[in-house]
Amino acid sequence: MVWCACRPRPTGCLPGSSSRCCSSSSRAMSSVYLHDVPLAEARQRFLEALESVGRSAAGPAEPVPLAEALGRVTAEPVWARLSSPHYHAAAMDGYALRAEATAGASDRTPVDLAVGSQARYVDTGDALPEWADSVVPIEAIEPLGAGERGSAQAIRLRAALAPWSHVRPMGEDLVVSELVLPAGHTLRPVDLGVLAGSGYAEVRVRRKPLVAILPTGSELVPPGSAARPGEIVEYNSLVLAGQVQDWGGLA
Repeated sequence: MVWCACRPRPTGCLPGSSSRCCSSSSRAMSSVYLHDVPLAEARQRFLEALESVGRSAAGPAEPVPLAEALGRVTAEPVWARLSSPHYHAAAMDGYALRAEATAGASDRTPVDLAVGSQARYVDTGDALPEWADSVVPIEAIEPLGAGERGSAQAIRLRAALAPWSHVRPMGEDLVVSELVLPAGHTLRPVDLGVLAGSGYAEVRVRRKPLVAILPTGSELVPPGSAARPGEIVEYNSLVLAGQVQDWGGLA
């Protein structure tokens, strides 16, 4: 009697099997392998499977402090709560003044301005006085009177200034209600700074997906074990867990 391997085996038919049996076994064996599926189709199938059990691929949202938000994904659009800068700021060390007061200044006809009433010393980043619209750099003035440049009684200018010279106007980087980040954005270090500068201490992000990895096989032994013949060190779960964490999930 000739025995035929009806169940597909890695080794095919047993010795002595008929060619017909081996042919049938080969066809059966090839049918157990998966076929490649285009990425877009595979993703669509996955999303449909989640929806069929009442789950969302995006996952629920949760608020997290900015210090813990690196690499997380925004759950909703983020709009600026605070302009940046939120005041007219000096862009250089020098004197805040009104540009119109410098009209006509030149080497032949310098303009002198009294410190206090017509000019005020500012450091980079300081708020401009309400009456000022420009800053003349400290290098471009001649101090008049006793004291250091920051405490001179008057300053002399030999060139006129245009309005808003050396000033960072309010909202230069961001304006209140402006879109800071869209939903679905993976947060980078620079994004955390932008969020903080636009008035946020925390941000709503998608909860990290939790992935269970279950290696199977009686021949598997943990790393570090003395594997005997026939035993295999199980390392796939370490690789897969690392990939999940690298992509922003928990494993």
